[in-house]
Amino acid sequence: MRKCIFSNLVFGTLALASFPASFAVAHEEHHMECTETGMNAMHADIQAMSDGESKTTAMKEMQMAEDMMAKKDMKACATHMHNAMEATEK
Repeated sequence: MRKCIFSNLVFGTLALASFPASFAVAHEEHHMECTETGMNAMHADIQAMSDGESKTTAMKEMQMAEDMMAKKDMKACATHMHNAMEATEK
C-alpha cells in the first residue's frame, strides 16, 4: 500500500514538474491572436528586444498587423503578428 501511495506521489510530482516545459513548447507553435491583448503582449516583447534588424522587422510587422486589424482583416493581421513573433525569436 505504501509503495502504491509513494509511486503515485512521485508520478504526480514528475507530471507537474514537466507541465511548464511542455506548455512552453506548445506556446512556441501557437499563433498570436489579433486582439488588443495580443497586440499589447507583442509590443512588450518587442520593446524588451535589443535594437537591431530583428527589432525593426518586428516593429514593421506589428504596424502592418495594426493596419489590418483596423481594416478588420483578421487573417492578414494574424499573419503579420506571426511574422513579428518570429522576428522576436531571432
